[in-house]
Amino acid sequence: MTLTLMGQEEVKPKLYPIEQTEGGWNKKYTYKRQIIESPLALQIPLLEARDPEVSYEFLTYKRQKRSVEIISAFTTGFSVYTFLSKGQVSEGFYWSVVGSAAVLNLYLGTVSIKHFKKALKRYNELAQTDSKISLQINSHGSSGASLGLAWNYQF
Repeated sequence: MTLTLMGQEEVKPKLYPIEQTEGGWNKKYTYKRQIIESPLALQIPLLEARDPEVSYEFLTYKRQKRSVEIISAFTTGFSVYTFLSKGQVSEGFYWSVVGSAAVLNLYLGTVSIKHFKKALKRYNELAQTDSKISLQINSHGSSGASLGLAWNYQF
């Protein structure tokens, strides 16, 4: 006979899947029948999963988005400074700073979206409560590949 103490019981929060819909240039997310337009608004449900991979990917996304905002603010401030103090900043230097900031923003924006997609994919895998059978093929370089069949059943 085994007894389970309440303090030792693992409490798993109920996770609800997050659906992504695309409409033109913007993406919208549906969580618990609510439409959410900003990925940052999904912080609470994503971190409630208490999964290290989801937390890492989402927090990396959030940090990179913040870096994009800081770079954009710096570029705007630099442009205003250049406009107000005509002749003190050379045109070549101005365009090299603005161009570098644009390239860096584009790069960070692209990479941050990849991190968010990884976090969302992993979260939805955790939120899936149905049984599933999956087939996995892993490559091991020159030594070959392995084939696996997995059955995931939630109790």
